[in-house]
Amino acid sequence: MNRLVGLVELLIGVVLLVGASSLSLRYNAWTTRFRERHPNINPPPTPEARARNTRRVRRMLRLLGVWLFLIGALLLATAHKVR
Repeated sequence: MNRLVGLVELLIGVVLLVGASSLSLRYNAWTTRFRERHPNINPPPTPEARARNTRRVRRMLRLLGVWLFLIGALLLATAHKVR
């Protein structure tokens, strides 16, 4: 079971590392559309704030990807067969 969990975490970590840029752009576009539809909650972001938000989300996704990759690698390295 540890091998399966480790492998899944490893793969999710790699996907987040590789796809962080596209995921951050999609997330930022979604939040911008939401803010434009509901300006009473939060006003739509300025172009500078939008670029800053994209960089922040990309960094957070990459950090999460590294974390999951390392935890998955650790689980795979320490997994042993239980009989």
